[in-house]
Amino acid sequence: MKIIIRILLLIIIIIINVVNNSHATKKNIILVTNDDDCQASDEYLYKQNNIMRCSIAPPPGVDCKQYDAQGDWPNQVIYMNNLLNTLIDPKTCLNTTLAKNAIEYLDTTNTSINQWWYTWYVFQVQYYDMPRKPGARIESPATLGRKCWAFAYLAQIWPRLKPLLNQAMSNAGHSLEKFTIAYDNAIPLTMNLCKKVAANCFVNKTYNPEQRNGTCPDAIGQFYTGFAWENGNNNYQWRNDSVIFPFPRYSQTDEWRKNIMFAVNTALNYII
Repeated sequence: MKIIIRILLLIIIIIINVVNNSHATKKNIILVTNDDDCQASDEYLYKQNNIMRCSIAPPPGVDCKQYDAQGDWPNQVIYMNNLLNTLIDPKTCLNTTLAKNAIEYLDTTNTSINQWWYTWYVFQVQYYDMPRKPGARIESPATLGRKCWAFAYLAQIWPRLKPLLNQAMSNAGHSLEKFTIAYDNAIPLTMNLCKKVAANCFVNKTYNPEQRNGTCPDAIGQFYTGFAWENGNNNYQWRNDSVIFPFPRYSQTDEWRKNIMFAVNTALNYII
């Protein structure tokens, strides 16, 4: 009988310890997910989200003057990359209201509502109309090369980001399915525009690569120079020639391209 009582007492002690440890664990989890760490997480996510959105169109209630957000397409795509990397960071709390709002914004792919998707699908695309609409601004080959650097950047970062982003969303009970589909579709759309505008020799006429393809080496050179300019380091972003040029080279030799990269990076050097 005494042995049975001792066993029962031991079981009761074990149960009490388990319950206490469980409560302590739950308490610690609550502290980690809802207090200091999530406040810091929200502050950083808020900043990255606002920089990206301020670079395109000021979001309601945000004073964009406090952010150094450059309003050009190459910088905008880097801001988007920074935001997506924040979302996949294990230290980011994805269960807060602020995080849910940021995710909802990204997954709203209607171009009449979301300025990011309008910029990628409509505003940037119209620069590659062949011919351009009456009264529309006609960009130089170099400027189009700079814009195509941004398209290539978005394409290059996506294979790494996509699975990590989907996994992070799944783990947190969220979805960026519409965002993922829109991103997948935008890459071939805009990358092909860069190839077509070069094949049409950047002229403001109907697309006719059979007539013009490869007949404008100087314009193609300007296009590559614009790409290289964005690929070098500048006063706002360190890029380190990290994006591979994915478009046709035509008659460009390796030596010529190295000389262009050297000249561009010299011009971008801070001492000049």
